[in-house]
Amino acid sequence: MNFDNYVNLMKGRLCKKRFEHSLRVVDTALGIMPNFKTEPDKVRLAALLHDFAKDMTHQELLTLAGRQGLITCKAEEVQPDLLHGPVGAYLCQEELGITDAEVLDAIRYHTTGHVSMSSLDIIVYLADLIEPGRTYQGVQELRKICERDLTWGLLYAFDYTLQYVLRRKFLIHPLTIEARNWWILMNGGTIWKPKK
Repeated sequence: MNFDNYVNLMKGRLCKKRFEHSLRVVDTALGIMPNFKTEPDKVRLAALLHDFAKDMTHQELLTLAGRQGLITCKAEEVQPDLLHGPVGAYLCQEELGITDAEVLDAIRYHTTGHVSMSSLDIIVYLADLIEPGRTYQGVQELRKICERDLTWGLLYAFDYTLQYVLRRKFLIHPLTIEARNWWILMNGGTIWKPKK
């Protein structure tokens, strides 16, 4: 299936707002891509399909994820929207025949992040957060940080996500904590040092 066919498929699958968001994520991901060694076709595909399961109801997500053994923690059971990444990856493999593990992982983890994120994972994760249609408080600052340094942008994205979850008293997905800790350990082991 060529890319235009995937675009048409997503147009029919998602609501107008979500479809337009997905197209902006593609454009943003392609803008980020030159900073990494990765294949443009994979970037386009993963970015377009990242919300494949986003318009499913919470009950549909829970039912399918439960049946396929995709639920990994209590946070996903209590906040089923967290399952749209894993369910989307599963459906892209089952319904669309996508077998590229890197593309499927970028879809699977685009909301939570995970340890040892690939270049494609990082591109889709950040593009989803900073695409031009996003208007949440703090997005302009995150965009500016990403313009200067995408590595630091990833840390700030993790921090923003955790702050968002804490403000709303949601459960924190363990993958996001693990991903943030992985980033810090890979970049010197500590960010904050107490004054002596």
